[in-house]
Amino acid sequence: MGLYTNLDRIERGLAALGIGAGDPISPEQLYPLDQWHYHGTAAIDAAAATLGLGPESRALEIGSGIGGPARHLAHTVGCRVTALELQPKLHAIAADLTRRCGLGERVRHLCGDALSYPFAEAEFDAALSWLAFLHIPERPRLLARLARALRPGGACYIEDFSMRAPFGPEDLHDLRDVVFAVTVTSIGDYERDLRGAGFVDVAAEDMTGDWSSFVAARLSSWRADRAARVAVQGEEAYAAQEAFYAAVARLFESGSLGGVRVVARLP
Repeated sequence: MGLYTNLDRIERGLAALGIGAGDPISPEQLYPLDQWHYHGTAAIDAAAATLGLGPESRALEIGSGIGGPARHLAHTVGCRVTALELQPKLHAIAADLTRRCGLGERVRHLCGDALSYPFAEAEFDAALSWLAFLHIPERPRLLARLARALRPGGACYIEDFSMRAPFGPEDLHDLRDVVFAVTVTSIGDYERDLRGAGFVDVAAEDMTGDWSSFVAARLSSWRADRAARVAVQGEEAYAAQEAFYAAVARLFESGSLGGVRVVARLP
């Protein structure tokens, strides 16, 4: 996926701020570089408030990328976060950035598959994920594993893509070959999967209108700032992200792709 390529753009972005390889970093300096979901740290703050996370909370993030949300939670809320990422390169960058931010004692980075990683039962108070479930097959199995990893009364907070209408051939190409989404369903199916895994108080919020505006504005801003971004990240990195942002904008514009925020808890 274009978003996960040309990863040297992170160090190049830091270098543009005068931060050398291996130098200490503040989490705030990373925000323009490590928040790959929608609405940046505001979305993480909303999740923390919704779930009532505090310094004693133990949180699990699925599909943690280069660690932006996990670091923000640890930095602002003070909770302990286990960040699980499948891709070794993303995991390695995440661990390095967390160490350089001085958050190694509060963020534990793991490299593994959410469908098989051996979490202890009732290990966490909360599970969170931003735009990662869409890449993972067997969602009912994944949710069942999360339910076992959460303590009684624990909760999950997930932001993900949803399907609003059948995908046409062009949409399917963008979805599968550009976004690499393997699990995108209706919001109703999402709610049923959560209940089937044992969650209750399932609340789903349709984010389509908000996210449609966000992705259109993101693409427009990306193109408007082309020269400045190429100067820092390089032509190849700019083009890869533009292709990805354009595909997502097309999917939302077509009316087939939607967004959902789901919150649920265990009895």
